[in-house]
Parts: sequence; structure tokens; C-alpha cells
Amino acid sequence: MPSYSRLSRTALLSVATPLILSARRNRTEDLVLSAADAAELARLELEASLRGRRVVGVELSAAAAAAMATEDSLDRRVVALSRALGGLADLGDGESELVRDQLFPKGAGELVRRTGRAQVPEYTMLTDGLAALAEHPALVRLAPYPGALRADLLGFIDALGDKDSTRDGATGAVRGLVEAADALRAALQHLDRTVELVSGGLSSEGYALWAGAARGLG
Repeated sequence: MPSYSRLSRTALLSVATPLILSARRNRTEDLVLSAADAAELARLELEASLRGRRVVGVELSAAAAAAMATEDSLDRRVVALSRALGGLADLGDGESELVRDQLFPKGAGELVRRTGRAQVPEYTMLTDGLAALAEHPALVRLAPYPGALRADLLGFIDALGDKDSTRDGATGAVRGLVEAADALRAALQHLDRTVELVSGGLSSEGYALWAGAARGLG
């Protein structure tokens, strides 16, 4: 048999089932049956971890794609609001110029740069500014768009938090997968040694019969 420590997760699962079944069919010793039960439990844990990792991976991809699509739309709307206020300011509207300078003191470009999570503080500041100036004539004149933009910005910030939670879940799933694979390796090694012990050694007929169930699978 190959060293269990060198087997991939897929290979581990492929050899675990026939070895466990072979132990249960061909051996009657309590030590072997107990080791087979432990290996079966470890096998089930690894399968469950693999399923969980795939689910989390799909969720993370979906969350990232949704956040990117929403971000693109919000970026355009943020720039549009800045330009609308700037256009009115250029026409001589002092109130619009004041609001523009308060909401976008460094220009809209500072809010829409591709900086990942670092963009959240800028968006949060903008939502705070939109809330504080919600009754200002310059924004009331542009209603309902400033209010709708603020609501969607808040939703986007919340969605980024959900994406981070999903990413944390993915990290935990990977860690659990590694631990489950290690547990199955240890359980198979224990089963192997137990069968070797009760059957009289690696060269015994009993050991060969048991190990032959997974020959060529690892």
C-alpha cells in the first residue's frame, strides 16, 4: 500500500471505502472492526467537508460577481451626481457648488478608484454627507436621485460585509478540509496497522487479502 500521507484527498476517499469494507467482511476481531468504524467516520467527515467547501466556493464567487456589478453601477451614479452638481455650479448656482464641494472635496475620482475594501470608508463618508445634506435645496432639486443613491450605497457596504463573511467561511472550510483529510489518513494508518497486527504481519495472507481490496486505487 502507498503511504497514506502522500495520498491526495480524492485518492484517500477512493481507497478508504474498499479498505473499510474489506476489513468488515474479512476480519472478525473487535480491534479491526473498531478501527474500521473510526475510518468510516473519518471518511464521512472528509466527504462532508468537500461538499461544504464546494458550496462556500460557489457562494464566494457569486458574492464577488454581484458586488462587482453593483460597484460599477454605483460608480457611474456617484460620478453623475458630482457632474450634476458641478453643472449647476457652473451655471451660477452657489448652493450646488457648496454641496458639491462638501460631498466631493477631492472630486468624484477619489470615491470610484479601484481600491477594493479601501473604498468603503469613502462610500461611508458620502452616505453620511448625503444624509446630513438631505434637506439642502441643491439635493432636494435633484430628488429622488440623491436619496436613492444613498440607500444603494448603504446596501453595497452591507453586501461587502457579507462577502467578507463568506470569504471567512471559505477560509474556515479549507482549514476544516485539511483537518478532515489528515484525520482520514491517520484513521487508515491505524486500520492498516491493526490488520497487520491481528493477521500476522505485512507478508501474511490475511493482510494481503485485506490490502488487495484497494490495490491500484491509490
